[in-house]
Amino acid sequence: MIYVNGDSWTSGWPDEETYGQREFSWPYLLGQLLEEPVFNDARAASSNYRIYRRTFDYLLNQTPDLAIVAWTQWIRVEFGNAASGKIYQYIPTRDPGFFKRDWHPYLAYTNFLRQIISLQKIAENTNTKLWMIDTFRDNLIVNPTLEWFKDILREGQVFDLMDDDRIEKKFNKVLALNNHIDYDKFMFVDSYQDLIKDFQLVKNHPVKDGHQHLSQMIYNYLRK
Repeated sequence: MIYVNGDSWTSGWPDEETYGQREFSWPYLLGQLLEEPVFNDARAASSNYRIYRRTFDYLLNQTPDLAIVAWTQWIRVEFGNAASGKIYQYIPTRDPGFFKRDWHPYLAYTNFLRQIISLQKIAENTNTKLWMIDTFRDNLIVNPTLEWFKDILREGQVFDLMDDDRIEKKFNKVLALNNHIDYDKFMFVDSYQDLIKDFQLVKNHPVKDGHQHLSQMIYNYLRK
C-alpha cells in the first residue's frame, strides 16, 4: 500500500471538483505506473498540520510500505471551531482578519519544521519508506538567513515588537530545528510548482498534463 497526503495540488483539484473523481491526480497516475494501490488522503485547502496529523496517525496505525508527503504553504493553519464542532483550515487570502490579529510567523514556521522532523522519526520507527515533496517555491528554506527570518516576521506584523536580541534568539531556534531535517528524504531539489512551471494551470492549479509529468518523475525516482 502507498499512502499519499498533501493539499489541492495533490488531491487533483479543480479536476476532482469538476469531474467528481481523482483519476486525474498524480497519486492515482503513480499507482497505475507502479501497479500498486494508492490511498490519496490529500484534500484541497489543507494546512500542513492537517497533512501532518493524518499522516502521523496513518503511519502509526497502518504502516504502509511507502508514504509520500507533499507539504503545502507553511502559512496555513488549522483550528477547531467550538460552535460548529468542525475543523477549519485558515488561509491568509481567505481569512486576512485572523492572520492580522492572531497569526505568529515564527510559531507557524517552526511548527512546520517540527512536523517534518516528527514524520521522519515515526517513519523510521515503523520502517516506512517516507519521501517528501515541497509543493511551493520559497516555502521550506534549506539555508535560512537572518534577513529572510526578519522578512517573515514582518509578514505577521510582529517585527516591530521584537528587539534585535530576541529576533536572533528566535532565528537560532529555527537553525537548530532545521539541522534535524533529513533533506535527503526530499525527492527533488525543486518544488512541485517549479517542476511543472511550463505546464497548464487552471485556477492556478495543475491539471492532467502537470499531474502526469509529476507522476512520471516520481515513478522514475522510485525506480532509481
